[in-house]
This record gives sequence, structure tokens and C-alpha cells, in this order.
Amino acid sequence: ISSWQIPNEVTELRKKQDSEVSKENAVSIPNIDVVAEKGSTPISLSAPAVNTGGRDAMPLRTSVVPGSSSALDLIKKKLQDPGVPSSSPVPVMPVTATHELNGSRAVDVKGLQSESNKDKLKDANGDGSISDSSSDSEDADSGPSKEECIMQFKEMLKERGVAPFSKWEKELPKIVFDPRFKAIPSHSARRSLFEHYVKTRAEEERKEKRAAQKAAIEGFKQLLDEASENIDHDTNYQTFKRKWGSDPRFEALDRKDRELLLNERVLLLKRAAEEKARAIRAAAASSFKSMLKEKGDINVNSRWSRVKDSLRDDPRYKCVKHEDREVLFNEYISELKAIEEKAERKDKVKKEEEEKLKERERELRKRKEREEQEMERVRLKVRRKEAVASFQALLVETIKDPQASWTESKPKLEKDPQGRAANPDLDSSDMEKLFREHIKMLYERCVNDFRALLAEVITQDAAAQETEGGKTALNSWSTAKRHLKPDPRYNKMPRKEREALWRRYAEDMLRKQKSALDQEEEKHTDVKGRSSGGDFGRYSSGTRRTHERR
Repeated sequence: ISSWQIPNEVTELRKKQDSEVSKENAVSIPNIDVVAEKGSTPISLSAPAVNTGGRDAMPLRTSVVPGSSSALDLIKKKLQDPGVPSSSPVPVMPVTATHELNGSRAVDVKGLQSESNKDKLKDANGDGSISDSSSDSEDADSGPSKEECIMQFKEMLKERGVAPFSKWEKELPKIVFDPRFKAIPSHSARRSLFEHYVKTRAEEERKEKRAAQKAAIEGFKQLLDEASENIDHDTNYQTFKRKWGSDPRFEALDRKDRELLLNERVLLLKRAAEEKARAIRAAAASSFKSMLKEKGDINVNSRWSRVKDSLRDDPRYKCVKHEDREVLFNEYISELKAIEEKAERKDKVKKEEEEKLKERERELRKRKEREEQEMERVRLKVRRKEAVASFQALLVETIKDPQASWTESKPKLEKDPQGRAANPDLDSSDMEKLFREHIKMLYERCVNDFRALLAEVITQDAAAQETEGGKTALNSWSTAKRHLKPDPRYNKMPRKEREALWRRYAEDMLRKQKSALDQEEEKHTDVKGRSSGGDFGRYSSGTRRTHERR
């Protein structure tokens, strides 16, 4: 395995053995011959615990005389007895064992791997018959509890610097010789604890780092609190470092975080100092403007060059810097102008509101007047309508002759006891107009009645009756008049209109009679034509039949 490293204890043991071998070289060589003559006795080697977690391995080879020990035997013993300190005296190794140890690491690794395989096999089968495992079980019975062993195993991994997500084979050389490693008797339990540890170690390290960072920040903040008397708004990092750089709380935090926390503290002080300076300047400016206001003769047209000499003796004048005095004076003048402009705008707005109010009042008056006029017009219209209806009723009651004149009828109408002809809502022209409309209505009624009389009296039968002179009601007005005169409707019709209406009626009657005669003649002509045509048809058919007989 490429990651396998021989422990330091083994390296030191090798050095000691090399020195002892060089001293007893003469004795060792005969012993080798004796070994060759007497044969060999088997001895167990310890596997590298890469796969076994420190369990005993199977015997691999025979190389030394009984009673002698090698470096690998020492490793095996250390694995079996975790309580024995690593500095225990080491027996002298024969030359053969020394050559084996210095010859190749591959033999050791193979022996350790075989021991690991044996330990795995024993864990799987539950076999505890190997003699070396009896000491482990005795230690488990008399040692700490299982929970304590697990806690100690995890502490061992942490102390040995086992990295998160590391491999078992890579980290095993760091932990294989620790007594707490042997406290977990099962290889699978060790491996499981190791895998769980490396998986969760990253999060634990992050938590530890965060906790350490938080503690360092809190410590540095405590240092800043203690050094607050020496920190002001002008303090920088180098100044603070020269005074407090040797404090452990200063060194426990990174420079970037130190500068950040120090700058935050200094920034607060700078803001406080700036706020205090602004408050002082604001108070001085307010006092300066109060002084200008108390002066009384300063207005928007004042100039600083003319005013400043009269203010030099006032303490409030001296409290303001030279370069700020004129600026504050100009600000005060601007405030005066703003006040005047505001007052002007206020007056303007007030006037506009008054004008709007007056305009609304005028509109209300006009609207009220229009409404009143409309109401008066409606009332007048109603009164006029009533007056017209009353006067028309008077005309119906009084004027019944369609030939009556307005001049003759007016005195009669004025004598009405109800005063309907003297209504103020009707003037003389309106009454005359209504009178003429009434006369027209009477005339039209008489005309209609006279026409109805003509239609009733002068019928077709009456028109067919002739007198001795050959006169009829249609061609003689005197004849027609004798038939019409007995009816009252004849007398109601004005005399000069009677004959004209009769003539129009007679012409209509004659036209109708002529039209009826023409229609009769056409009918007779059509009938005569149809009868002559039928005779000709009968003659033709008879001729055809005669011809056929022939």
C-alpha cells in the first residue's frame, strides 16, 4: 500500500538493533550456523493492521531460533497489549531477523495484510478461540464501558488529525498504535466509527470554526470596548495595532475581520462627531439668523456689505466662521423672499377663491333667474291656455253665424258677465285671431252640412227627373234650389256660396254619370263581340264536319 508509513517507534527500534548487531557481530555469525544446523521453529508475525485493525496474523515463515524476537513481534505485542508503553526494553534480535527487517517492507506489509484478513474472518464467524484474543476480552471486561471506548476512539481520531472524507488505509498508520484504537475490539466497529467520523467531521469542523470565529470576534469586540478611551473618530488600524497588537484577542482574529470591526467602531464615532459638529453649526446658524431677525431693518433688498459692520460687536456674529456669515445672510434673505412670495401666493389664492366664490354666486343668481323666468313662462302659458279656452267657449256660446264680422261681434263679446273677453292674458289681436278661427270653423261646418244636403237631395233618381222645360236638378240651379230650400242647412249657408257649391257638386255628378255610361257601352261591346265570335266558330266546325262527310 503506497500510503503505508513505518511508525517512528519501529524506526527507532531498528536503529538500536543495528547498533547492537554491529557490536555482537562475531557472536551472531556462529549463532546463524547453529540455527542452520538445528533447523527452524515457526514464529508468528504481526500484520500491518491495514485491513485487520491490529488483530493477530497467521504465521508466514520460520526464520529464527525459539526464544528470540523480532521488531514485528514487538509490533504484535504492542497490538495485543495496548497498555504497555512504547519505550519498553527491546531484546536483541538475531542477524537473520535484522536482515529480514531491513530487507524489504513488502514482507511486513504482506504479513500485516494476512493478519488483517484473519481478523476480518474472525469477526465474521464470531470465533474467539485464538489465544491472543483472550487478553482483548479480559481488557474489555475490566476496561471502560462501550460508550466511553467509542468517545475515546473519536477523541483519538480528532487528536491524530484525521481529515474529513479521508480513507481508512491512509489514516490507519496514524492511529494503529494508540491504546484507544485497541479499545474497540471489533475491526468492523472501528471501521464503522472511522467512516462515520470522517463523514461528519467536515460539519463539526465548520461548526468549530464558526464557534472559534464567533469567540474571536466577541473577544476582539471586548478588546475594543476596553480600548474605547483610546479610540476616536481619527483612529486607524496601524495606530490601534501599535498599542494593542500584542493582546491575544487581537491576534486571535484575522486582519481583515479586525479592520472591519475597528472601522465599524470608528465609523460610529465619526458619525457621532459629524452629528455633533452639525448640531453646533446649526445652533450657531440659528443664533446668527435670530440676530439678523432682531435687527429689524433687514429686508429682501439689504446687502451684506452694508449690514455686516453693524453686526460685528454681537457675540452671535463671532460664533460663525468668516466664510459662513455671508452664506447665512444670503440664506436669511432667501427665507425672507420665500416668506413674502408665500404671502403673495396666499393672497393670490385668497383673491382667486373670492373671485370663484363671486362667480359661483353670479351663476347661482343667473340660474335662479332663469328658473324663475321659466316658471313664469310656464305659468303664463298655463294662464294663456286657460284664457284661450275660456274665450273659445265664449265664441261657441255667442257667435253662431259664419258671416259675422269681428267689428260687429266684439261689443257682444265684451258684454260677457264672466269677463272672458277682457282677460289680461289675451290681447285684442289674439282675440281677433281666435274669432276668425272660430268663423272659419263655422263656415267649414256649414259647407260640410250643405254638401251633405246636396248628396241627400240631389240623387241619381232626382237628377233623372226632368221638368216641362227639360230642366233637372243637375243642369238648373232654380230646380235644385226648390229641392234644397226646405232644409235648415240651406239657410245656414251664405247665399253667395250656395250656387258655387251646387255647380261643383253637379259637375261631379255628371262626370260620374258619363263615366258609368262609358263603362256600360264597353261592357255591351265586349259581350257583342264574344257572341259574334261564337257563331263564327260554330259555322267553321260545321263546315269542317260537312267536308269530312264528303
